[in-house]
Amino acid sequence: MPAPGKCAGFSLLEVVIAVGIFAVAVTVTLALLPSLTRQAADGADGLSAQCLPDSLRIELQRLASGNFNGLATAAPVMTAPLTNGLDFVATRDGSRLHSSTYLAPAASALIPADEQYFAIEVWRFNQGTLGYDANAAILPLYVRVSWPYRNPGSGTPAALADRSQLTFAVAINR
Repeated sequence: MPAPGKCAGFSLLEVVIAVGIFAVAVTVTLALLPSLTRQAADGADGLSAQCLPDSLRIELQRLASGNFNGLATAAPVMTAPLTNGLDFVATRDGSRLHSSTYLAPAASALIPADEQYFAIEVWRFNQGTLGYDANAAILPLYVRVSWPYRNPGSGTPAALADRSQLTFAVAINR
């Protein structure tokens, strides 16, 4: 029991140590915040990119419905390094996607340059069982999705080396 007239409490040293620990914790948390925010945005973009194969397959099927062989020949054959594929663009949420070069939609349906977040490039496999056969019922394609293609407010595309990438294969039926 404390002596009469004295109250139990913290010493000045204990208060200074507690404030110091709190200040370090707040500083570390604030220092991590930009990195965590960037990682969350990258994760959301990666998730959107993983949803693009279905939209791309539907768009390819639509483009092939009029001329399957025309679409097959418009997609270049894979060579190393991968360049000059059949180009598509998509919005950041992946809700809109269209070809940039092959049968591009009407001007009113084009995705504005500021909204072109994902670049999608498509190639035919060069040979073997996945190589294109004009008599086959399917067309297997190799696809590379990269982002951010255009950052909002930027008129020029970002360099491929500065973008995140995802690759997959997709096949469309005749």
